[in-house]
Amino acid sequence: MKDYHKIKISGTIESRGLVLISVLGVTDRPGIAGEILSYMGENNINIEYITESGNIDNSADITFCISRDDLDRAEKLIREIAEKVKAKDIKIYPGAAIIGVYGPHFREKPAIAGRLCRALGREGINILSISTSISTVSCVIDDENFARAQRAIKKVFLLPE
Repeated sequence: MKDYHKIKISGTIESRGLVLISVLGVTDRPGIAGEILSYMGENNINIEYITESGNIDNSADITFCISRDDLDRAEKLIREIAEKVKAKDIKIYPGAAIIGVYGPHFREKPAIAGRLCRALGREGINILSISTSISTVSCVIDDENFARAQRAIKKVFLLPE
C-alpha cells in the first residue's frame, strides 16, 4: 500500500453527543427536505448535519444529526413528520459523533475525502454518513470510536500547531 505524505489542513470538525436520524423512502419532490427540517426547527430542534440522497425508485432518504439532549422531544416529532410525508421508515442511531477536516482549497485537492475515509477504515471505524462541501469533509461515526478517529486523522493530515 502506498505511503502518502500528510496533507495540510486548517483543522478538525468535532462534535459529540449526537443522534443520527434517517427519514427513509420519502417521495423525492421539491421541498421535501425543507418540510422535514423546518418542522424540526419550528419545534426548536437544531439540525447540525444534513445529507439527502435520491434512490432509484424516485424516493429519497434524508439524514441529519441532532443533540442527544433533544432526543426525547425529537423522536415524537420525527414520527409525526415521517407519517405526514409518508416515509417508508425511520432510523434513529443515538450514539453518534461527527469528525471531519476542513481547510482552504479542498476543491483543488482530490485526495481529501478518500484519505479521511481510508484512515478511518484502517482503524476499523465504520462511517455512518458522510457529507462534503467546498472546504470540509465530515463523517458521522459511532461516538465510541471518537478518540480512535482523532488519532487516525493525525496519522494522515498535518494539523496546525
